[in-house]
Amino acid sequence: MSTPSAINLLAESTTHLLPFWIAKAETDHEFELAAKARQLAYGRHLPQLGEKLGEPDDDDRCDEFAVLIAYAKLDGSCIGTVRIQISRHRPLALEHSFGLPPALREGRIAEISRLAIPARSNGLALRLMLIKAAYWYCRSNLVDRAFLCVRHPVDRQYRRFDLEDVLPSIEFIPMAHIGMIPHRIFWFDVSDIEARWLMNANPLHALYISTSHPDLLSNLQARTLLHETRGLLRSHG
Repeated sequence: MSTPSAINLLAESTTHLLPFWIAKAETDHEFELAAKARQLAYGRHLPQLGEKLGEPDDDDRCDEFAVLIAYAKLDGSCIGTVRIQISRHRPLALEHSFGLPPALREGRIAEISRLAIPARSNGLALRLMLIKAAYWYCRSNLVDRAFLCVRHPVDRQYRRFDLEDVLPSIEFIPMAHIGMIPHRIFWFDVSDIEARWLMNANPLHALYISTSHPDLLSNLQARTLLHETRGLLRSHG
């Protein structure tokens, strides 16, 4: 995977520390923290779904899934969570409700879901960082395409990401793993989205690529770029 950021690893970049850190859940207690955050966040607008999400499910502990949790540096409390499924031996959760076109199923695919922020304060900044962590998790695991299912009217907030619609008609599909609530299915090419943001002068390029956030998954961004750069150097002898 040759990307502009890998090629220019030592070029202009900035490091920014956050008032929280994001780590992968590993213990039962951490899975319970994520479930509680989902219950509170979804419960504000979708009480019935929120109630169902109050306990960790089997997928949380499955090897194909990674549950990421944001912790406040002030007191260590859980302030947000997101989950990533990388399809290896089973379909993505969304595929139980919608059959992806064969062209989009090629290679390694992932689904970003269960994004939840219990409190309203700093919601946008935290949302952006949770998705950034999910993006770099996908990129470090050599995912080709990632999918997100987003309900209305939250789908409007995702315009800033320059994502593609799986259905050009912008249809909303009831999702079995999200309480049969209609969702719009977005996707992006993990290796190409960086160049797209750069070409479109999207501010996300500065936030997700040019700025390093060491608090995200133990500096996964820098570690991934270093790995990519070494691979690029080896390929050129």
